[in-house]
Amino acid sequence: MATLAVTESTQYGYTIAVPPVALAPCNHHGKLRVAWFDWLNGAVAGDAGGVISIVRLPAGRVRLLGRLSSIYHNMTTGGNTIDIGWAAYTGIDGVAVAADPDGLDDGVDVETAGTINIGTVAAVAATCGSKLFESQSGVIITVTSVGIVAAADVLQGHLVYTLD
Repeated sequence: MATLAVTESTQYGYTIAVPPVALAPCNHHGKLRVAWFDWLNGAVAGDAGGVISIVRLPAGRVRLLGRLSSIYHNMTTGGNTIDIGWAAYTGIDGVAVAADPDGLDDGVDVETAGTINIGTVAAVAATCGSKLFESQSGVIITVTSVGIVAAADVLQGHLVYTLD
């Protein structure tokens, strides 16, 4: 029977190196932060493709933890879906980062009221539902209603992220 050699993660290896290699707080010993939001559409229906800015994540290296983040939705237009992503921002290196309106979730069915966690697109799911943002002035998280937004539609929830 073959045996597995003793191995370690990259991050663990950094902590036992001599001298130790410092890890960014978003990857090791970061503090959890919570950003709460609630949104209620007014008395008039909105157009399909409407973009709702729900949270601005702070500047710096911020890791959004999608499995700990929740969004309650009550979008009453039958057959509606939402996309969750971010607005364009300036990267920590000064390079423009394009908006990605469905970079976290694409085509989430919101026909029936309920609660979802975020970060289900393949690239985010592959990192355990987390997304690292590195920005100079913060990142705006957006929800796009693919269908028409009805009067009194609701989004409410919280995003959890690591920082410092």
